[in-house]
Amino acid sequence: MERLQIIVIGLAVTYVLTFLSGFLQATQFNFLNYVFFLLLFIGGLVLTRSAFNSDASDITRAILYLTALSSALLFILFVFYELFRLNHYEELAAAMEALLYLGTLSFWILIVASLVVMKGSG
Repeated sequence: MERLQIIVIGLAVTYVLTFLSGFLQATQFNFLNYVFFLLLFIGGLVLTRSAFNSDASDITRAILYLTALSSALLFILFVFYELFRLNHYEELAAAMEALLYLGTLSFWILIVASLVVMKGSG
């Protein structure tokens, strides 16, 4: 269970870095956005594999899977946001940005839920 907690905390830290790299969007360091979102996606894959191989309860696993899914969804939404933004589809980019905010809210709720459920199950 400790390994799963470390992965979930790692996802949370990676997202904070992802958020902070967003301030570099209009600079030559914009590539860091891509790096951190990709790391978030990979972290979700690692969490999925680790949850599958763990002896956690079914409810804990379900919440961990949803957390991993939300990190993957953030990556996918970011890719579409960037495609629309770079191709000057402002309305579609704005819609993707709104979905990214919603995905971020879901991600953080699931991060907290994962940590609480893991703490409660020992």
